[in-house]
Amino acid sequence: MPLPHDKLSSFYQQLAQQLTAGLTLAQSLRAPSPAPAGDTLRLAALAESGVSIAGIVAAAGAWLPQSDRPFLVTAASAGRLPRVLASLAARHAQIAQTRRRVVLACVYPVGVFHFAAVLFPFLRLIDFEVGLRWSLSGYLAGLLTILLPAWGGVVLLWILVRRENPLALAFLDLLPAIGGYRRNQALADFSFALGNLLDAGAPIGRAWLDAGALARSQRIHAAAKTVAGRVDSGEAPGPHLPRLSVFPHEFVARYQAGETTGNLDNSLLALATDYQATANQRLAAAAMIYPGLLFAAVAVMVGWFVITFALQYYGAITRMID
Repeated sequence: MPLPHDKLSSFYQQLAQQLTAGLTLAQSLRAPSPAPAGDTLRLAALAESGVSIAGIVAAAGAWLPQSDRPFLVTAASAGRLPRVLASLAARHAQIAQTRRRVVLACVYPVGVFHFAAVLFPFLRLIDFEVGLRWSLSGYLAGLLTILLPAWGGVVLLWILVRRENPLALAFLDLLPAIGGYRRNQALADFSFALGNLLDAGAPIGRAWLDAGALARSQRIHAAAKTVAGRVDSGEAPGPHLPRLSVFPHEFVARYQAGETTGNLDNSLLALATDYQATANQRLAAAAMIYPGLLFAAVAVMVGWFVITFALQYYGAITRMID
């Protein structure tokens, strides 16, 4: 399992600073860091024995994300490893900060929902005529009636998304705010990957293929394969981008401008920053919308129980009068 984003950011930043200061890769890997000590020492020994950067990266444990490895190999071969490490550190720090914000926004409404789920089955056991009619099986049945559909749906969707099920991904793309977040995040990931790979000296066709695979979007991946095929035929990507609907007009315009001016890597990295900012805005909107819907669900549950209690109370008073 990869390291958390904040620890990856610290590791990459430390490694970039040490390499810039003149330490060898082996010396940098032997220094204390958030990465697993046993694995970094093993990688340091490989570096000292003359193993290539590609071999060292391939030998790293699961704590090093697969999505980061092409950047490291390409950057090392072009002599730009510290620069790419600093770029990866900034990106992982940004992702960690965004995720913390979303988790904090969701903690309170999720807590309220679970408090209501625990309380409401208990309230249903109260009878105004005889008092509390406790039944463990009845209470658990009521609790599971609320929690099982909620948690079952969340877990099922999570599993399907992890497996990149097309129906689950299409469902997410249709959701307000979340669909916009996914589209802009995929463009941000693609622009970041392509810009850094080109900055590190990767051949443009190979860079398109690797960046498309890292974007986590089937449409972008397919478009990247198409562009890479054009590159293999000796053509520049820019003229073909307007025919690929997955790329918005601003991406096409800035890519073509960067291609013309010879400043393509910086244009792509600037695009990545802009798309990331938009993706963060969509994620912030989702962090407001869906907790709000959760509050609304709790309010509906409260309203239903209040009405039920009122009707039971009215029925009990009526029977007492009769």
